[in-house]
Amino acid sequence: MKRLHGFGARPAGRHAALLAAIPLLARADYSASFATIAASGRQPLSIHGYFMVVITVLFVAVFGIMVYTMIQHRRDVRDQPEGCSGPTGTVQWLWAMVPFAILLFVDYVLFSIHFGS
Repeated sequence: MKRLHGFGARPAGRHAALLAAIPLLARADYSASFATIAASGRQPLSIHGYFMVVITVLFVAVFGIMVYTMIQHRRDVRDQPEGCSGPTGTVQWLWAMVPFAILLFVDYVLFSIHFGS
């Protein structure tokens, strides 16, 4: 059991330097430019940009609603917590499943674009 004592410990000294240098062994080629991409390669690039904008707008909207809700519904020190048993009604299940369905739809569209003709 004593052998496992330092299992999760941070490596010190040269071990840390060796672990930090491992990504350098990949020797990635960064000389490629977008000018050399064929026409078939430009289409996924534009679709990627479009979906990044859509997903960024969704993220900002959901994050804004979350921050607004956290600020608006802060608890007072004297408030007593009520019991919560998770989603039990139809509305709670819809709030949980609709974002999942949206992600599945986006995934389906991206896969059909990527693996389609």
